[in-house]
Amino acid sequence: MITVVLCSDEGYVDKAAAVMASTICHSETPEALHFYLLGYNLSANTHQQLYQWFSSLPASLTVIEAENNSWPELAFGRFGPAAMLRLGMHNWLPMSCRKVIYLDCDLVVLDDIANLLSFDMQNAPLACVANLQGTDQSRMGLDYRNYFNSGVLVVDLAGWKARNVLDQVEQLLKQHDYTLDYPDQDALNVIFLDWHRLPMRWNMQPYAYAAVEKSVAHYADWQEELDHATRHPAIIHFIGSRKPWHANSRHPLADLYRHYHSLTPWQPSIRYPSPSLQQRLKHALSWFKNRRRRQRLKFVPVMQLPSHKKDSPT
Repeated sequence: MITVVLCSDEGYVDKAAAVMASTICHSETPEALHFYLLGYNLSANTHQQLYQWFSSLPASLTVIEAENNSWPELAFGRFGPAAMLRLGMHNWLPMSCRKVIYLDCDLVVLDDIANLLSFDMQNAPLACVANLQGTDQSRMGLDYRNYFNSGVLVVDLAGWKARNVLDQVEQLLKQHDYTLDYPDQDALNVIFLDWHRLPMRWNMQPYAYAAVEKSVAHYADWQEELDHATRHPAIIHFIGSRKPWHANSRHPLADLYRHYHSLTPWQPSIRYPSPSLQQRLKHALSWFKNRRRRQRLKFVPVMQLPSHKKDSPT
C-alpha cells in the first residue's frame, strides 16, 4: 500500500483533488494508492462528492475530519488551519501506516509516486527536497543548503511521532512571537535537522528555471541536477502567490495543473482579477520566456485517468 496524505478545507478541496488526479494518472499501480485527506470543516456534500468520484477510480480514499478540541490555538497568519493539520497526522492515521508521502495542494505529480518510497532515507525520519530562493533561511540559523521545502515529504511516522512535532511547533512559534514567514516549514526545519535530501525533480520549484538560465553561483554544485529537474520534473510545485488557478499565473506549466483539475468533479476555479496595464505588459513579455521554459519538458505527461469500476458493497 502506498499511503499519500493531503490536507484541505473547503477552499482547497478541489486543488487536493487535482493533485490526486495527477498522482493516479502517473501511477503504475494505482490500485495500491490510498489517499488520506485530512479535512478541516469539510461539508457532508464534499465528502459524498469525493467518495462518489473515487468509486470510479482504481485508487482508494479515506477522508478524516481532523479538527478537534485539542488543536492548539496557533497564529496561522496567511496560512489557514487546514495547512497545519499535517503536523498532527500521526494522531489521525491508522497504526498500520509506517511510512507516508505528504503532498501540498499546489502541485502536480508527473511520475510514479511509488518511486519516492524507493530512496534509502539512511535512518532519517524525513526525506525532502532543498528549498530554492524565496526564504531567508538565516533567520532560523540555517544555511540555504540545509533548509528544505516542506511541500513534498516522505515521512517515517515513528520518527515523526518521536519528535513530538505538534508541541515543538507551538513552542517554536511562541519563541518567535508568531512572526515566522513560513510557520510550519520553518519550525519543521528546526525540528528535523537530520532530514535526507531527495533529488530536485521530486519538488521542482519555479526558481529552478532562473537558477539554470542564469547559472546562479550559489547553486553551482546543483546545476546539473536542476537542469534535469526542469526537463524531467517528477513533481511540479507551484510555489508563490500566483497559483495556477489564478488567471495572472505566469508559470510555464500552469496549464498542466488546469488539465488535471479538469479531471475532477469540480468546475474550473480560475480567478480573474482586473490586471493593471503594467501587469498586462509583464504577462505579454513573459510569453516568450514561458514558451522557452515549456519546451524544456522532455516527456509527455499522462493526461487521462485510468477507468476502473469498483464492485458495489454487498
